[in-house]
Amino acid sequence: MTESISNYIDSELKTVLPNFKWRMIKNSKKKLIELYISIYVETNEDIQVQDTLGQNNEPGSVQFEDVICLYDPAYSHVKPQNYLAAIPFDSHVGLEKGYVDALLRQINLTTKQGMVDLKEFLEDDFAGQFKLNWNENNLNSLIKTLKDTNRYENEKLKMVLEDEHSFFEKLKEDDSHDGVERV
Repeated sequence: MTESISNYIDSELKTVLPNFKWRMIKNSKKKLIELYISIYVETNEDIQVQDTLGQNNEPGSVQFEDVICLYDPAYSHVKPQNYLAAIPFDSHVGLEKGYVDALLRQINLTTKQGMVDLKEFLEDDFAGQFKLNWNENNLNSLIKTLKDTNRYENEKLKMVLEDEHSFFEKLKEDDSHDGVERV
């Protein structure tokens, strides 16, 4: 059985101990995974920042959140401009483990730089808007480096979501129960 993308991302993020907090939302119907990433910066008590919803930060800290989306364009109609990064892939084929490794490294690099940029943003009285900067060239360089150093894994990670069972899996399950439905 192939490991799922969401389980792999979750276990890798727990191992790597990134500089950001995360939560994952999986949607089996739309065949997408949204990875919400949050960065926190400590500030002076008197600094006030308002988000797009009009809410102010808690005194002494600022939190910024953005989203990475992995999706199958055959099932999801995603607007890439609504995400920090939107990565299309075929959910039946999966994504290579090496690609996901590079993606997680890129997220970590992006959030590290984002924390520095957020501190600078908070010190600038004339700054208007803050956003994380995703660099696709860096991601491609990470992939190339992993391949050049033979650390890129070609094993495919599938889009397997907990509530998803194929028709054939259900038939196999029925066969293991002698075709009798257990209640």
